[in-house]
Amino acid sequence: MRSLLFLITLSAIPACSPYDPDLGESPFICGAADQTPRCPDGYTCQMATNGMEYCLAMGGTVPVDSNNLNCADDSSLEPYNMINQAWQTPVATQKTMFTLAALSICPSGDKDNYSITITQANQNLEVLIEYDPAMGADLQGAILNSGGTPIANASPTDAMHRRAYTPNLPTGVYYASVFGPMTGALTTNNYKMTINVTGP
Repeated sequence: MRSLLFLITLSAIPACSPYDPDLGESPFICGAADQTPRCPDGYTCQMATNGMEYCLAMGGTVPVDSNNLNCADDSSLEPYNMINQAWQTPVATQKTMFTLAALSICPSGDKDNYSITITQANQNLEVLIEYDPAMGADLQGAILNSGGTPIANASPTDAMHRRAYTPNLPTGVYYASVFGPMTGALTTNNYKMTINVTGP
């Protein structure tokens, strides 16, 4: 009798669905192209400027950051994803040290390139990248030669800093490159960068 009463009580409780049709305004990636529908009811699949497709609620927008981070707005420097679009720094033509803040690797797949012109033989080039790993992806960096080949990868100096260093460079154009991982739960983050030239 007790078992029967327990079953009757359970059947009176409304069924709990793991699917909540109100998913909020935050965007999420659309289903596969051959899937119908590609988004839940009330959402439409739209392509963003980064080429990704997101399910959006009526009036919703895709933020600059696909990981829903609060990305810094460095749009005044964009586009500089390729070395032929690199942002020209005043290092070492005008300054031996130059710092840029409020930068971001955002959206996913973004890459920032900065041009440095070494004007005196045997100068040393240092690139320092600072970011908060608690706020996003573990950012990477490198110094590239004029052809875009890495000649020094940035190594961590602590949890929030990476450093790339190349000594005794011949004159010419070099690039500081900053980027995030291509895959994973976190692919974007904000950062600050300092470029130093010393010597000879």
